[in-house]
Amino acid sequence: MYKNFDELMNMLINSNGPIKRAVVAGAADEHALEAVFLAQEKGFVTPVLVGVQEDIINKLHKMNYLDKKYKIVNCENDINPSEIAVKLIHKGEGDFIIKGKLETKDLLKPILNKETGLNKNGFITHFGFMQLKGYHKLLSISDCAVIPYPTLEEKKKIIMSCTEALIKLGYNKPVVGALCAVETVSEKMPETVDALKLKEMSMKGLLGNCVVEGPISFDLATSSESAEIKGYKSPYAGDVDMLLVPQMVTGNVMSKIWNADPDNIMAGCLVGADIPIVLTSRSASMNEKLYSILLCTMLS
Repeated sequence: MYKNFDELMNMLINSNGPIKRAVVAGAADEHALEAVFLAQEKGFVTPVLVGVQEDIINKLHKMNYLDKKYKIVNCENDINPSEIAVKLIHKGEGDFIIKGKLETKDLLKPILNKETGLNKNGFITHFGFMQLKGYHKLLSISDCAVIPYPTLEEKKKIIMSCTEALIKLGYNKPVVGALCAVETVSEKMPETVDALKLKEMSMKGLLGNCVVEGPISFDLATSSESAEIKGYKSPYAGDVDMLLVPQMVTGNVMSKIWNADPDNIMAGCLVGADIPIVLTSRSASMNEKLYSILLCTMLS
């Protein structure tokens, strides 16, 4: 259990593990360069910069990064830098990918290529990780960005991919709260039916090394006091490690409301592929970008 991102970062730095190679696809981008060189300054990555060499050097010069340690891999204007990034991963010359100056669809197309990509499992989801004011530990949430209306089978895959990530981060047996508006099962609210089925699957060991509680509302998942007041009996109330949202819009709206408070920090990446992928908004805070790189460093 980590109380905040500083604890997570200190754990990584003190572990004396290998420095990971962060491949920036479309590296002539000030936002991506600032984040990856800050991560290098913290001591956990080495940048591998993919893009038009002249453009990258101009950016490095402008930002006073020319004397830093990095590798540039030239990519002609008419070639998708993500294609080069994927090849570098296959050749063992990179550990994870960071989105730079290119469209998300262009970043993902070579990664999702069935023949030459990095998606053997055929499934990618968004793994959000939050430092949330008032909650006693870092909290995961999914899926806020990739799968709009997940089916029961997709929810199963989301849970397995994200709890596998949590286990890599050091969580022993992650607890997932399958969020719903109510705690009772109703055919009129299909997400409650899915939540119960997922709970039953976890009890049978069909979802890997995790526990699913649900259907459960947000207040009961994150507050043992609320659970006591409402008479909700569960050993996991107020202590979940992950929130499974019923639809993407739920998680997306929740995360944007939380982001309005500067005391909250939300990092995230894509998981499920052969390597994790940093995919943050250009408007994201530097903390969000830095901690998203931290996540991928620990998951790669």
